Amino acid sequence: MRSTGIIVEYNPFHNGHKYHIERAKEIVNNDLIIAVMSGNYVQRGNFAFLDKWSRTEMALLNGVDLILELPSLYSAQSAEIFSTGAVAILDKIGVDNIIFGSEIGDINKLTAISNYIMENKEKLDILILNNMKNGISYPNAFNLAINSFNKNFNFTPNNILGIEYLKSLKKIDSHIKPHTIKREKSNYNDKYINEGISSATAIREYLLKGEDFINIKGTIPENTYKFYENYSFLDNYMYYNILKYKIIINKNSLENIQDLEDGFHNRLYSSAVKYDNYTDFYNSLVTKRLTKSRLNRILLHIILDITIEKTELAKKNYGKYIRVLGFNNKGKQYLNYIKKDINIEIITNIKKNYVDSDLDFIVKNEINADEIYNIFSKSKIRKIPIYFEK
Repeated sequence: MRSTGIIVEYNPFHNGHKYHIERAKEIVNNDLIIAVMSGNYVQRGNFAFLDKWSRTEMALLNGVDLILELPSLYSAQSAEIFSTGAVAILDKIGVDNIIFGSEIGDINKLTAISNYIMENKEKLDILILNNMKNGISYPNAFNLAINSFNKNFNFTPNNILGIEYLKSLKKIDSHIKPHTIKREKSNYNDKYINEGISSATAIREYLLKGEDFINIKGTIPENTYKFYENYSFLDNYMYYNILKYKIIINKNSLENIQDLEDGFHNRLYSSAVKYDNYTDFYNSLVTKRLTKSRLNRILLHIILDITIEKTELAKKNYGKYIRVLGFNNKGKQYLNYIKKDINIEIITNIKKNYVDSDLDFIVKNEINADEIYNIFSKSKIRKIPIYFEK
């Protein structure tokens, strides 16, 4: 059986995602679609808008055959760690092709830039560091450095992720063939509802404001309506008391948190003590150099206790295991088909303990992360995958 892999978050699922699945099936006529999906935490450093089980069911309803979880030790990280974690899972499960969206929609241009970055890493790192010393944020510093190679390339979010996917494929020496499709109608950070396809950002902000659900019905598949009606969507501010407590109680060890810059732990502590509401706290931390996504990840890392040490251990164990969140008959057949050819733990039911200590650590870390998510989520806690018989 030949398979096509996609890397997704579905935060939340909308018509653009359905389009991605349909185009993937058209571009490569494989037997099934396999998605690696962020669990309850996403790459922008946020709690997932909808829980992973709801998003898994949405994916199954709209053409994905097998959904695998990207653990929070990878999903709530920089684009490089996120991409390598996801690509490694697709590689281990034997995927033949990977199809991702990008603003440029040209795999040859993305490949050329990806190769240039890998071949000139030391030179680019120096240029980026020098730019950041002048108070420039990492994305802008990166753009300035790379523009010496291609002045016409737009370093937008999906283009950057596409480059990281290509770098990851090369880094792990994967056989997977990459393809890209052009992102249509709405941009990654668009905040306005567009007819047909709107960005996940726009849909999230619209629903969090308590706007009438009927006005976004045209942007999401009809078979997903039930997940949006009467659902309590999660946002980071809901966890401020937990975050504040952890900052205060762990004042002397905050410097061990992943992505935290030197000295920033003092600012975190001062703001946590000073501000009673999340908005004032958050705004006090924003700087020109620190992107909102990175700040969000830092705060999420504090809540989940994602340290530098844990991240380094996770990076040594890319693709350590595969956890199945959901599948249909095709997905079930593929798992049975592939089991004989791969030597990796495929988890369909969480155990209490695993013999491999690194595997045991990553799984237990994910269990803890899910329990924190469910403090405010109405989602059911599942141990086994969702199965759609069709």
